[in-house]
Amino acid sequence: MSATDTVRSSATVHEDRTVLEAADLHVKYYGAPTEAVTGVDFRLTRGSCIAFVGETGSGKTTSVLAATRLLEGAAITAERLAFGGQNLLGMPGKELRELRRRSIGMVFQDPTASWNPTRAISSQLLGTTPRKERPEMREKLLTLCDRVGIKNAAAKIDSHPYQLSGGQLQRFMIAGALLHDPVLLVADEPTSALDTSVQAELIDLLDELRRERDLGVLLVSHDLGVVARMAGEVIVLFRGDVVEQGTVAQVVGAPEHPYTRSLLASSLGMTGPRKTRLRTDAGWSPEATVEATS
Repeated sequence: MSATDTVRSSATVHEDRTVLEAADLHVKYYGAPTEAVTGVDFRLTRGSCIAFVGETGSGKTTSVLAATRLLEGAAITAERLAFGGQNLLGMPGKELRELRRRSIGMVFQDPTASWNPTRAISSQLLGTTPRKERPEMREKLLTLCDRVGIKNAAAKIDSHPYQLSGGQLQRFMIAGALLHDPVLLVADEPTSALDTSVQAELIDLLDELRRERDLGVLLVSHDLGVVARMAGEVIVLFRGDVVEQGTVAQVVGAPEHPYTRSLLASSLGMTGPRKTRLRTDAGWSPEATVEATS
């Protein structure tokens, strides 16, 4: 992070509430000439949400996947990268896979592309569950489906993805992400592929679940309007560099960096997808554009 970037401190929370912590996180894809992410720092606590914001290619998803050790094909280095106090960089593969399965829930961007069209929803959500545990876990899953607003879930859970709407598929994905009672939920553009009428409902649902279940949430979004509804802290990235960081009130309410102000402007008052030219500032390109939706 350069001296010209805008970084502002968030409120301190007791250490024993920390879910995930990254200090000086760097990511370089194998074969790439430069780093994809340079010097990201954050500390996520139980019940809080940190949003990573930027245009396509800014490094926001790379940062989150690297921090949770879900990223492949890249070298990941950090001064510190810890999950619940455990060092993720030195964690053996088997232990890391078990931690992901039990402690991290994932909600992906495109609900239609995230499912195998040849398998039933129930098969995909319960596929790794031991056979003797499946009846109990199926009941738990149905209870979660009811909580996330899937009507008549018992009749739909054995459907194939093509038989359900995008909103229903995303609700099933959220229910599945909560099945093992994770402490961390990663939401990567969870509403961007959905109709506008559904987007607000799902963001509100995720925020309710965060508070109810005391989840730490990492939210990836290009839309500061979405971020303002849910996040407590915001990290704005441009081409792998953090250009602004602080509370949502600071970054969204009173952005200091021109790039952040451009992202905010692109998130307001639009109807349908479009491209907005970003304002020029030292260290980033005048031809860069950000894709935004209403």
